[in-house]
Amino acid sequence: MYTIIHKILIFAIVFLIGELIANYTWFKYLKQYFSKSVEAQEISEVNNKTENTSKFLLFNISTFKGVMERFVIATCLISNFPTIFIVFGTLKLGTRISDNRDIKNDYFLIGNLSSIIISVFYYKCFNYFLELSK
Repeated sequence: MYTIIHKILIFAIVFLIGELIANYTWFKYLKQYFSKSVEAQEISEVNNKTENTSKFLLFNISTFKGVMERFVIATCLISNFPTIFIVFGTLKLGTRISDNRDIKNDYFLIGNLSSIIISVFYYKCFNYFLELSK
């Protein structure tokens, strides 16, 4: 029987390794693929003086938000709270309604779906390693 400390440690290892891999491979590729749209947006934002280059916990704010959303989804799945997907969808929709951005919807759709898939992968890995080490 595992203690809560063991479970937290297994989750932390799965999550940290997954985030390093995801942020330095898949999400980096997505940003490069959609770079023309992003560059056009950044130029527009600079012209409108709305560019947000702030850092939070050593990450740029968009990377931090992505890490946080995957952390929340994976934690809720492990806690047997699958309705997080409804909350996630509502939050994403609500934050995009007032957004003036011209970046393609494909960029957000692929990024959001990737976050969900990666979070489910964390959940599956967590359960796999929990069962493996019994």
